[in-house]
Amino acid sequence: MSRNLFLWMLWGGLTLVGASIVFAKLYIGGDRTILLPGQTAGAHHQLEIACETCHTSKPFASQAKIRKDINKTCQTCHKDELKAADDSHPKKKFTNPRMASYWEKIDGRFCTSCHAEHQPEITGPMMLTLQGDYCVACHSQGEQDIRKDRESHADLTFDTCASSGCHNYHDNRAIYEDFLVKHAGEPWLSAKPVIAVATLQPVPRATDAAEIASYIASVDAPRTNTEISQDWAASAHAAADVTCTSCHAPEEDIWIDAPGQDVCADCHKGAKKSFSLGRHGMRGHAKISKPRDVEKELKKLGWKTPPAGVVAGLEVYLNEPAQPSAMTTDEARVALLAESHGQGMTCVSCHAPHKEDPQNTAITGCLSCHGDDHSRSYENSPHFAAWQAELAGDAPAGSGVTCATCHLPQTERKGAAVTNHNQNDTLRPNEKMIRPVCMNCHGLEFAIDALADPALISNNFSGQPIRHVESIDWAIKRVEPPEQGANQ
Repeated sequence: MSRNLFLWMLWGGLTLVGASIVFAKLYIGGDRTILLPGQTAGAHHQLEIACETCHTSKPFASQAKIRKDINKTCQTCHKDELKAADDSHPKKKFTNPRMASYWEKIDGRFCTSCHAEHQPEITGPMMLTLQGDYCVACHSQGEQDIRKDRESHADLTFDTCASSGCHNYHDNRAIYEDFLVKHAGEPWLSAKPVIAVATLQPVPRATDAAEIASYIASVDAPRTNTEISQDWAASAHAAADVTCTSCHAPEEDIWIDAPGQDVCADCHKGAKKSFSLGRHGMRGHAKISKPRDVEKELKKLGWKTPPAGVVAGLEVYLNEPAQPSAMTTDEARVALLAESHGQGMTCVSCHAPHKEDPQNTAITGCLSCHGDDHSRSYENSPHFAAWQAELAGDAPAGSGVTCATCHLPQTERKGAAVTNHNQNDTLRPNEKMIRPVCMNCHGLEFAIDALADPALISNNFSGQPIRHVESIDWAIKRVEPPEQGANQ
């Protein structure tokens, strides 16, 4: 064997071994963010090391199979939201063979036709990766030509369809024609601007010092910190007989100084679920993939019965990283205050563990992190003034407006107020906020116009809208006022 041939064989062998080691480290375990084809969009960056959350296909699957599987995983997180929105363009609308002619234009059977991941250079708001005039694909020809069907649309271009107050692809609950007609002519501010659910009577709490002292003396509570004990005794936890050991020693006699979120979730299951659906808490979503099992991965590669020693050795070498349990402010992709960095997003980020403090949970907790213009303008807004008036007793209960009023709205359930901890639920498109939030106090026309005014949003609605969206005007001309439409 010649020297050159030997060196070539040695180089090839070492290259193969090195490539195998790197492949094993990346494929079977390890941080695979190096393999990302492009930056993830929206809040998906929180899932970057949990690839199997979205990529569920087996190795060497066909392109068609991979596409189908990825689109199934979209439903894992977004199915309930689309159902609640009465999705205007559900998948079943496009699976009908009569729609086959449209599949080559925009294939509405797949989420990824409009929302392609890892392509930041073409990704816009709502993670849309199509041009803004995408409606032209279906609504510009024959009987579907909207410009011929509606006189008001004759001179409009298709890049204006999704302008605020007009149309959304999925969620049109606040802008259906029947709904627009029913609520036409409403005043910009109702005669009694009060949020009904905020007026519900809370569970009675201990209030005066004697009552608090008596209650503390009657339970098994540490006496080392009087302030904490008094805060707790005046809280809803104390009123519900949730004592110190309920959280700090829930199962054993071992005391836990700082219980984790799982302890909160034992009682607050609904809050945990809605929190995991929003950007703040999505790392707690039940469907996020766990660290991979080495033995299962080897079996996928064809090694049916790998020895236990091999599996154990690979587990030590690969050291598969676990998905962090919570997002930190350092990872956020929105404008935050410099002093907020380094914080984890958990229950106690907003809720003091022993003391009920509505000011903190509804306002201060938000403003201690968020540094965008809308947030920074809140304390100079009419909404904040209304909140201050309510606290001072100069305005009725439920008339104040906090950050949580709009972004974590409450609903009534069995006589109690239940908070939706998914802050995204009313965020984008912003018309989603109209029915559950804005119309508690404002008329529909004002709400549509206000949410279509970027400057007004930026200054936290300190003033009146400077533009008018003609949706209601056009709907009145087209539709007879119904007695009770399905979408009202």
